[in-house]
Amino acid sequence: SQKIDQSFERIFNIVFYTAIACIVMALLGLDPLALFLSVSTFVLAFSFMISRASSNYFEGLLFILCRRPYDIGDRIVIQSVEGGTSWDGATDWIVRDIDLFTTTVIYAYTNEIATLSNGSIANSRVMNGARSLPALLYAILRFGIDVSYDQLEIFREALYQYVEQRPREWAKLWAVRVLRVQADEGFVEYLLVLEHQETWQNLDTLLHSRGLIKGFCHELSKQLNMRFVSPPLPVDLRIHGSADGTKATDETIASMAKMSAESEAIRSLIRDRRL
Repeated sequence: SQKIDQSFERIFNIVFYTAIACIVMALLGLDPLALFLSVSTFVLAFSFMISRASSNYFEGLLFILCRRPYDIGDRIVIQSVEGGTSWDGATDWIVRDIDLFTTTVIYAYTNEIATLSNGSIANSRVMNGARSLPALLYAILRFGIDVSYDQLEIFREALYQYVEQRPREWAKLWAVRVLRVQADEGFVEYLLVLEHQETWQNLDTLLHSRGLIKGFCHELSKQLNMRFVSPPLPVDLRIHGSADGTKATDETIASMAKMSAESEAIRSLIRDRRL
């Protein structure tokens, strides 16, 4: 960006004018090398003191000047190189400011501001939403195991038509494929893969589009009678006593009766206030 170029220009000016000063001293009969050697002991001691900081600084300097991984306004995420990432996108930070030493970012969900040392993130993986390809969005659908092949074909065809009718929003429907089969629980999970026209830089637009297509799939599954309804879980209403038998059961029943009386008193109070 222009700000980084200006910072680099200042560093170049320092080096340039230092060289000019050495040349002028040489023309005046002074030995710049002798002057440097006279203070070399202090320079050497100071260099040991700041060796690690200098290493991080120059590493961050090369990171910003050579790699240029982001610009102001880009949505980014900084992760370990070996770490994984999310299918839902991971561009959580927005770059607010960049200089040769630090990068200032804003957390997209809370507007919190953080300052990062360029040297500390030089060996990290930087994902840039603004420079990414059009986003791939995923959604998981769950249908009953008794859904027929014809119903799935109708569902898939309706989904293709939904995408084709919105060319400014969606680029392509990549796949509707089986993700998991749970015969014992009575459902099959399908993975829906779509390509959007926008990149992960426009995260709000992507989330809105994904919410709309999930709603469309929900309504379509209801019309085609494909919705999966979880079987009711058994409820055990028996009161189990403890090791001392009847005494614990009597105490439990008394406690339940007291709670029931308190609940009835609260309901009566609400009815009186309404009247």
